[in-house]
Amino acid sequence: MDTDKIFCTILLDVMSGHGVRDVVCSPGTRNTPLLVGVSERKEFKPHVVIDERSAAFVALGIASVSQRPVMLICTSGTALLNYAPAVAEAFYQGVPLIVVSADRPGQWIDQDDSQTLRQFEALSNFVKKSYEIPAGGEEDEEMKWYVNRISNDAFIEATSGRKGPVHINVALGGELGRKKNREFQPVREIDILEAEGFVNKEIVRSLAKEMAGKRVMFVAGFMPPSSQMNKAAARLCALPDVVPFFETLSNLHVSEDATDVDAVLTAWHRDELAQYAPDIVISIGGALVSRMLKEYLRRHRHRIQHWSVGRHHTTVDCFMSLSKRIETEPSRFIYQLANAAAKFCVKEEGKESYSELWKRLRKSASEVKKGYIDSVEWSELRAFRRIFETIPGRMNLFLSNGTTVRYAQILGRYSAHASYCNRGVSGIDGSASTAVGGSMAYGKETLLLTGDMSMAYDVNALSLQEVADTMKIIVMDNRGGGIFRFIATTSSLEEREKYFCAHPALPLRHLAEGYGWNYEEVSSEDELQRKLPVFLGMKGKGIMRIVCPPDYSAEVLKNYFRAKCDKG
Repeated sequence: MDTDKIFCTILLDVMSGHGVRDVVCSPGTRNTPLLVGVSERKEFKPHVVIDERSAAFVALGIASVSQRPVMLICTSGTALLNYAPAVAEAFYQGVPLIVVSADRPGQWIDQDDSQTLRQFEALSNFVKKSYEIPAGGEEDEEMKWYVNRISNDAFIEATSGRKGPVHINVALGGELGRKKNREFQPVREIDILEAEGFVNKEIVRSLAKEMAGKRVMFVAGFMPPSSQMNKAAARLCALPDVVPFFETLSNLHVSEDATDVDAVLTAWHRDELAQYAPDIVISIGGALVSRMLKEYLRRHRHRIQHWSVGRHHTTVDCFMSLSKRIETEPSRFIYQLANAAAKFCVKEEGKESYSELWKRLRKSASEVKKGYIDSVEWSELRAFRRIFETIPGRMNLFLSNGTTVRYAQILGRYSAHASYCNRGVSGIDGSASTAVGGSMAYGKETLLLTGDMSMAYDVNALSLQEVADTMKIIVMDNRGGGIFRFIATTSSLEEREKYFCAHPALPLRHLAEGYGWNYEEVSSEDELQRKLPVFLGMKGKGIMRIVCPPDYSAEVLKNYFRAKCDKG
């Protein structure tokens, strides 16, 4: 038997799976499901202490001597505040305590209900991190994943780096004492591996052995350019069953087709791609632009192990399948792993490797992409293709958010020296000023590709006195936020043009003249083909406006994502 509160069972199973054994708990009503769950798990060693102030110090003593994390469980109200002295002591001693408090559902806080106070972050000054598990939604698979993720993150936070206490506030509603027959299911425990320098050789060897005979997808999000990372990535991608999925912003130059992320996932039908899903995903870098890659990996999360490599501030589980957090400098680790895996990951004679399989898919997808773009008329897609074909290799490229960075995903490959975009939060503001700052640091040719709405947000960048003469800006004028004509949420709304696209009608020519920038304007592919090389090569800072048909451009982009290979 077990409590019928699924979120409680997930939390307790994760802590048990990670090796938590001692649980110091105090009687109460609101924490009934947690106490029932502890009682029904024989791997736990419960210690019942009535007074929460004493209970927390008992837990501190157990954890200090055993050098193992101890879980504390209390009911709602002031019970939690009585933990504060011992939790503060644990924080400054560096002792791992996992504080779990039961709470009323959020809608009843500050409503004169008994034993309620603002419990979330009540200990925030003395814990490494605070978490909250909401009441309700227990049949929602995404919420179960969320509770599993934050439970794993709480354990990792308490026991890694400088150890210390964490706080998990669990909101509980409905009947609290009900039990049900326990259904034993696999519980995901996320491991963490930390290393300041080289990772232990035996650990790397064991990971390399895990890769043997497995299909490995190597995924890279945004990163600054790095020759060390590029060499390490090339070494890993040389293995027969490792396939690279590198976004344009990763600045990795391994192969011509490695950045064809959206192109290949667009060109093949969902059912066709299902059979080519990886067994292991190794990821580096920041957030991905590609919605299609994220959705593809989430669809197959139950068969995937995800190894996240790099320094993170929390447990990042974007593909919903994280199994290992490898907290170390990524280029060094990837090079170590590639060298170790070369001994175990050998191509089978007469069998198509995982890498060769995806190369074949990408070749077909590239033909579909080229054929489709050739078939459409003047539009943003054709304009961006011409731009990416013309950008000189010495030029740094900055991209605004919205459709601009998505066109780069489709067409960019790695024509520029390095590519940048504010993808940490993916905001529309500040793209131009960021590019200007980047040009100051680079000191050579820098190009900003942006839309008219993004440019309107940051038009003050044109007035900055330190703008280098090597700075160029291309503004795609599609009469406002073109992404709103593309995405399903807004594309068919009557309010779309007025409230979402919101054409800013930027007086770019006058702004350019007023601030001393050269100015060009084109509205056809012939003009762009003729003027773009001259514009990019001229001396002095310059702005080019490219005028494209807004509605037709949106339809072209939508239809691109519907184009499929004939085989599909």
